[in-house]
Amino acid sequence: MKVCVLMTIAQLATWAIWSGVSHHPSRWKLRFVVFISGLAMSLKTYDFPPYKGLLDAQALRNAITIPLTYLWWSFIRDDAAFLTSNRLKNPMKSK
Repeated sequence: MKVCVLMTIAQLATWAIWSGVSHHPSRWKLRFVVFISGLAMSLKTYDFPPYKGLLDAQALRNAITIPLTYLWWSFIRDDAAFLTSNRLKNPMKSK
């Protein structure tokens, strides 16, 4: 568990730093994903019993990650379009 938490923190920190120094037009999506993923990780780490027998930390974390997956792939799609556009504008610069 400690290794998984450390790897998650390292990954989220790397993406947070990149989104901070980048001028990517969709960096807000990445920042949102990093922030909410950190919250989801804390739900995994600080597990709590089911509230009124219905909702526990694991169920809440799983529910949170569903829209994050869509937003993450939306960023990937935007990033691919952004990089393709830049390379088509400046073909010599990308080599």
